[in-house]
Amino acid sequence: MFKKRNIYLTNPPHKEEGMAMIIALVFVMVAIALLSTLSVQIINQNLQQNRYSDFRDAFWGAVSAVQESKSSMEIGGDGLVGVENWTPSYNANNEPILPSFDSPSVTPRTLASDPTVQYFAIAIPWKSDNFDNNGDGLVDDISEVDMVTIYALARKNGTVRRLEVITDSTDVNVWNNAIFAGDGQIGNVINGNVSIHGSVHVLGNNLLPGNPAITALDLSGTALIHNNYQGVPGILQQRVPPLPTTVFDGETVETLNAKLRVKRGLVGLSGNSEIGEPHVPGNGWKETMDGTFVNDGWTGNQTIPNGGRGIPKNVFSDNGWDELYDLGNRVAFPLLTDDWREPNGSKVINPNTGTPYSFQDYFSQVLLADPAITNDGVFNGNLILNAKGSKIFWDATTGTYLNGSLPASLPPNDHDYIWFDPSTNVLRINGQIRINGNLTFTGGGNDRTINYSGKAAILVYGDITIDTDLVTCNNGNPNNILNSFPVNNIIGLMSSNNMYIGNTAQCDIMGAFYAQNMIKISKQTDVMGTIVSSYFDMGSQVPNIYQVPALATNLPYGMIANYPITALQQVGWRELGL
Repeated sequence: MFKKRNIYLTNPPHKEEGMAMIIALVFVMVAIALLSTLSVQIINQNLQQNRYSDFRDAFWGAVSAVQESKSSMEIGGDGLVGVENWTPSYNANNEPILPSFDSPSVTPRTLASDPTVQYFAIAIPWKSDNFDNNGDGLVDDISEVDMVTIYALARKNGTVRRLEVITDSTDVNVWNNAIFAGDGQIGNVINGNVSIHGSVHVLGNNLLPGNPAITALDLSGTALIHNNYQGVPGILQQRVPPLPTTVFDGETVETLNAKLRVKRGLVGLSGNSEIGEPHVPGNGWKETMDGTFVNDGWTGNQTIPNGGRGIPKNVFSDNGWDELYDLGNRVAFPLLTDDWREPNGSKVINPNTGTPYSFQDYFSQVLLADPAITNDGVFNGNLILNAKGSKIFWDATTGTYLNGSLPASLPPNDHDYIWFDPSTNVLRINGQIRINGNLTFTGGGNDRTINYSGKAAILVYGDITIDTDLVTCNNGNPNNILNSFPVNNIIGLMSSNNMYIGNTAQCDIMGAFYAQNMIKISKQTDVMGTIVSSYFDMGSQVPNIYQVPALATNLPYGMIANYPITALQQVGWRELGL
């Protein structure tokens, strides 16, 4: 007989098993979807990051192109970077048609730090682009001469950036100042009170950094730096060209384009001293400085201590008072042992050595007297030009020296000579003169004026002393003085050591003056021109130094540092679309 048994299923039914698989599949699909979404986001983020990196790196490539273009123009180049044989062309709106990376004239350069970044640049001077860039209604006029537009393009992985940069070209040669001071002494560079009309450039490399007791330029009492000719004696001003003009605050005003630059050392302001003046609408001259650039800061009782660089009270400048020195190592103090430079900046190779001539060797061996005879034409001994003394004649070309008499007529124009007649107080000069000894200009009583005509560079291996008025006239006629300096007449005096001005009496002097060591001015002397030295002792009687803008381009041939040093300053920029 059969017996009924209970049977138990140990596995779930197939229907439940299928449901579990479906649920698992859903979870897998959701996970895959999430992972896919996340992957897409990661990929997109990575692409965006790469695009941003390309965008950023391309910009730095364009910046590099701008800097290389500026550097090219600062050493006399055309500003083309990665471009050859390109001639500007313009569209109907007179906008430049820029080359592309595919243009046959373009061979792009690459960044050394990232060879995948390519760049090139072109430069278009405003003076020749047949366009009124500054909106004054004139095309390619004199106000556009120093302006240049740089166009820079860079790309990385197909990302392209384009920059347009406006620059202003400035010649920062040492002679484009009223005072250029070199390395200085341990204590300071310009000592004493002085009234300066024009630019001042101080290097101060010998000053000890970080010592607040050191001042590179110490202005006290009524000392000042101004940007105009207000207060200039009329007897001097009528001898020089009118000042250039500029538009400032909607007015056309005369200006010296004066800037103050101090690379190392504090600037001391005390008493009633000031740098620039407050702007006064309606005046015909510019009161404010065009710029001040001071690295270490300010001191003196007209400076508010702030725990840092100080806040000067009496500084009136278009860029304020807190801009740092802007020229880096572009400008050095000139030395007689430096390479000779032609007025265009080129050097001259000495055929005997295969190396560039030094300034002093080229002056003595080539410029002086007969170029075929080395070291001829040197005057050995002290030379004294006395307004109450004897007639003096020295022709370096022929080696002729006369004391007490003069030739019947002046030497030919290709001779290097000094022709001095104290009976008429007239000095005629020409060419290049070298003196191994001291040179002195002196006089006595009321007879203390020497009127000079001609253009000459005089190199003195010794000291130079000026104790007379030394002023210009035309054609040897003391009554003909209008516009006599510096285009038609200029003396360039260079001392290998020191120069002493106004030791015994106040003087008016005009010229370009260089001393490799020191210039000392003892009295309330008026200097019309430029003084260049490593160190200045201005005394306490506040001499006046008046810059003449035309001097730098009219120096006598043979003057030290007579070549342009171009600095391009950025005045505006924008990024262009593609």
